Amino acid sequence: MSAGRFDNFSAHNPIVFDVGSHSIRFGYSESNSPSSDIPAVIGSLLDGTESTARNDRIKEDLTYYVDTNTLCVPREGMELKNFMKKGMIEDWDAFEYLMDYAYSKCLFTDPKHHPVLFTEAPFNLKQKREKLLELMFEKYKVPGIIICKNAAAAAFSCSIPTGVIVDSGATHTSVIPIHQGYVMCNAIVSTSMGGDKMLKRCDEYLDKNKIDIIPHYLVAKKQRVKAREVPIWSMKNTLPKVTDAWHNYMRKSVLEDFQHTVLEVAENPLDNDVLLNYPTCHYEFPNGYNQIFGDERFKIPEVLFNPDNEHKTWLGLSQLVHLSVSMCKRNLRNVLYDNIILTGGNSLIKGFARRLYCDIATDLKHTRFKLTAPVNSINRRFGAWIGGSLFGITDKFNHLWLSSSDYHESGTDQINVNYRYM
Repeated sequence: MSAGRFDNFSAHNPIVFDVGSHSIRFGYSESNSPSSDIPAVIGSLLDGTESTARNDRIKEDLTYYVDTNTLCVPREGMELKNFMKKGMIEDWDAFEYLMDYAYSKCLFTDPKHHPVLFTEAPFNLKQKREKLLELMFEKYKVPGIIICKNAAAAAFSCSIPTGVIVDSGATHTSVIPIHQGYVMCNAIVSTSMGGDKMLKRCDEYLDKNKIDIIPHYLVAKKQRVKAREVPIWSMKNTLPKVTDAWHNYMRKSVLEDFQHTVLEVAENPLDNDVLLNYPTCHYEFPNGYNQIFGDERFKIPEVLFNPDNEHKTWLGLSQLVHLSVSMCKRNLRNVLYDNIILTGGNSLIKGFARRLYCDIATDLKHTRFKLTAPVNSINRRFGAWIGGSLFGITDKFNHLWLSSSDYHESGTDQINVNYRYM
C-alpha cells in the first residue's frame, strides 16, 4: 500500500501493541487503556488436520488456542508454551497466530487500515526487530509502523523525557535511564528477580508448610472449614487427561492470586522484633483450605529489596537504581534522581513503591529525589502501553513512522535509524 494516503499517521487511529513476557496488551491509541490484555502463552494441540485459520507459515498439524477463557478449558494433550523468551519474541508461529486472533476476534479490523506501534525491550535484537517488520508489512500490509522502547514509553506516559525507569515485570526487574527520550543502554542494570521468582518463593513456602496448591479446575465441590483445618473437597471425575504443562499453568494462576492478595512489602528492612506487630491477611485456597498469614507475607518479597543469604550476589532494588545512575554522566545524575518512575505488574505488590522510596531516601540523605509511582494500578501496569498510545497520536513524531513504501524501497534499514526515539 502506498504511504500517500497515510501522510499523517497519527490521524488514522494507530493500534498499539505492548508485548511482554507475561501478556500482550493492545488496543486503539485513542483509548485510555488497552482494550485487550491476553496471556503471552499459546496452547497447541496436535490434531493431524489442517485449519483454514492459518496459512503456510504456521504449522499445519497444530491447532492453536489463545486468550484466558480458551486456555483455561481442559483439553487432552494440549501443550502450553510462552512465545516470549528473555523479553523477546521467540516462537514466531505462535506469535503470528496470536496476531491473527487479535485482529479478527478483538480489534475487529483489517490491519491494512491502521498503522501500528510496537514496544520492545531495550535489549531487543536487531534481527528480531527486522523479522517483526517483515511480518507486519508482508503479511498484514500495515501502512506504517513505529517500534519504541517500552521503558521510554512508560516515561512518556508520565510526561518525563529524562529519568530512571524501574520496571519490575514477570521475568526480571530492570533499571533503565532515559535522556531526552533515548534509552542509555550502557547504563541499564537488571536482575532476574521478577514476578516469576516471587511465585517460586510462594510455591516453596507453601510446599514447606505442606499447603497443597489445588487448581480450580480440579474442584467439584468443597465445604467450609475453620482456619488451618484439613480441607473437605471432592475432585471432578469427568476431566480429560491434561498435560503437565497445562496443569502447572492452572496451578500458577492460584499462586498469582495468592501473591496479589497476601504479599506485602514492609516499609523498612525486616526486624524480627517488630514482625509480630505487622498486619495479617486471611486467604482461602480453591479446595477450601484457609489460614491467616502473618510475618511470612512480608518475608517472601523482602528479597527484592534486601537479598538474603541465598542470593548474596544480588543487589537490592535501591542499589540497582544507584548503580544505574552512577553509570551515567555526572551532569545528568541529579535530573535522573529527580525523575524515578515505577512501572510493571510486579510493582503492584502492596507496599512496593513505599519501600523503594524509603530505601532510596535512606541512601540519599543529602540528595533530592522524586519517585513517581502511579496510584492507579492500570496506569502502573500498562504504563508502556499508555505511553505508546500517546506517542502514536502526537503529531510532532510523525516523521518517525516507517511507511509501507519506505519499507519496500529501503527494506528494514530505515527502522534502525528512526526507531531510536524511545
